[in-house]
Amino acid sequence: MARKPKTTKAIIPVAAAVQHRPLAGTNIMPVEVYRVPGRHPAGDGPWSAEPDKVSWIDPATAIPCIMRRGTDGALRGYVGVGPDHPLAGFGEEALPHDPPIVVHGGVDYASPCEEYEPHETSVCQVRVPRAAEGRSSTPLRPPFDACTMVALAMLPDELWWFGFSCNKAYDLVPGKRHPDPLGLENGRVYRDERYVVRETTNLAAQLHAIAEGLEMPELKGERPPVGLSEYDQVPRR
Repeated sequence: MARKPKTTKAIIPVAAAVQHRPLAGTNIMPVEVYRVPGRHPAGDGPWSAEPDKVSWIDPATAIPCIMRRGTDGALRGYVGVGPDHPLAGFGEEALPHDPPIVVHGGVDYASPCEEYEPHETSVCQVRVPRAAEGRSSTPLRPPFDACTMVALAMLPDELWWFGFSCNKAYDLVPGKRHPDPLGLENGRVYRDERYVVRETTNLAAQLHAIAEGLEMPELKGERPPVGLSEYDQVPRR
C-alpha cells in the first residue's frame, strides 16, 4: 500500500465530524470527510454545513479526488495521477494548451503528495479513515462500495496532484468578504461543495482521457472564462 502521511491529534474522526453522506448532487460516497475548525469560515453562509476536506474515488475513472478548504476559506479541488500518466511531474505552466485542460480558473496546482503535512488538510493519498487516537485502531466501517475498496488498494505508491482554486477575482472568498470595486463589477460568487465536486470530476475525466489517448470529454456545467480577470499566483494552502 501507499506510504501514508503523519497523523495528528487535530484530526477529527469521520463519525464526529460531518455527516457521511453522498457527495453533493451525486450518489458517490466519499472515502474521508473532515471538518477542520481552523479552516472553517466564520459566520453564516452556504459553507456552514460543508466539510473542510473530502476525498473520494471517481467511479468513472477510478482516479483519486480531493476537495479541501484553504486558509482563506475557499474550496479547492485536486485529482491525483500515477507515475505512468503522461503529465506526471509536469508543473501547471507546462500543461498542454491544445487541447487545453478546462477547469475553474485554470489548473494552478501541480505537486507530489504532501506526505509530511497533517492528513486532514493535506493533498495526499486517499485512505480509509481510522478511529480517533485513544480509541480502537480498527478502521471505521467504510460506507462505500467494494469497487471503491478495490480502487483504493490499486492506487500507486506515488501520486502527482493537479488542482484548481475557487479564490479568483470573480469568486466570493469567505475569508475576504469585503470585495474591491473590480470584484463588485465582476460579481462574486461563492463556489460551493456541489460546484467544486463537479469541477473536480471534470478534471478527472480530462486527465483520464489524456492518459488513454481519447478525445477530451464534454464537460458538465458552466464556469467563468479563465481570462475574466488577470491571473494571480494562488498560494497553495
